[in-house]
Amino acid sequence: MNAAWIERTYMVDDCEFHTKHRKGFSGVTIVFEAGYGTSSETWKPLTADIDGEFGIFTYDRAGIGKSGQSKAERTADQKVRELESLLKAAGIRPPYLVVSHSYGSVISSLWACKNREDIIGMVLLDPALGDDGTGSFTFIPEEMHTAYRKQMMLEETYAEFLKSLQQVKQQQVHLGNMPLIVLSSGERTEKFASAEADWRNLHSSILSLSDQSGWIQAKNSSHNIHHDEPHIVHLAIYDVWCAACQQATPLYQAVN
Repeated sequence: MNAAWIERTYMVDDCEFHTKHRKGFSGVTIVFEAGYGTSSETWKPLTADIDGEFGIFTYDRAGIGKSGQSKAERTADQKVRELESLLKAAGIRPPYLVVSHSYGSVISSLWACKNREDIIGMVLLDPALGDDGTGSFTFIPEEMHTAYRKQMMLEETYAEFLKSLQQVKQQQVHLGNMPLIVLSSGERTEKFASAEADWRNLHSSILSLSDQSGWIQAKNSSHNIHHDEPHIVHLAIYDVWCAACQQATPLYQAVN
C-alpha cells in the first residue's frame, strides 16, 4: 500500500512554492523536474503507477502552477538552491533519483554536478541539454526560433536562460558511474523533422557525462514522452534504480 500524499506550500526567498510528495519504503525519493513553463501536474500520468517502494517529490517552480512569483534571479543556479531548500523544508533526505523533462534537465544536471553524493541516478526525457552554452540550438528551423524565445518569458528572461546554460557549462563535471538514461522522442512535427539528426546528436553528447549511460528512443512519443509512453519511463526508472543498487549496496543499508 502506497503512503499518503502530502501537499504543502513552503516559503523560500520570500516566494511560496507548492509541493506534493509521498514517502517510500526503500529510502529513495524520485525527484521530478518539469519542462519549461510546465507545472507539476504534468507528472500525474506517470506517478500514479510508481510503486510504493519509491518516495516521490514534485513541485512547481516559481511563477508556474500554484507557486508564487519570485523576485530572485531566475537562473539554473537559483532554481537548484530553491529545490534544495524545498527538499530540506519537506524533510526529504537523500538518496535521490532524478527524472526531468526538456528544460528541466538543465536544472537537474546542474544539481547532479553539485551533489553527486546525493543523487544515485538520472532519467532525462527529451532533454534540452548539451548545447554549446549559447542557447542558439542552431539546428532548429528559423521559423521556430521566435516561438522558442517567447516561451522563455514564462519563467525567466532569455538573458537568464542563456546565463543558466553557461552555469551548467562552467560547473559541469563527469558524473562517474552514476546511472544515466536519456530518452529521445521518436515523433517529430514536420517543421522539426529536418533537425532530427542534430537533436539526436545533442542527446548522444549527454551520454559522455557518465560511464554508465544509455539511450532509448521512444518511437511512438512526441516531446512529452511521459504522457505518450509512460511505461518506457517506468522501465528506465527501474533500470537506473537496479544499476544504482548494484553499485552501492552499503548506501541503502545505511539509509534503511
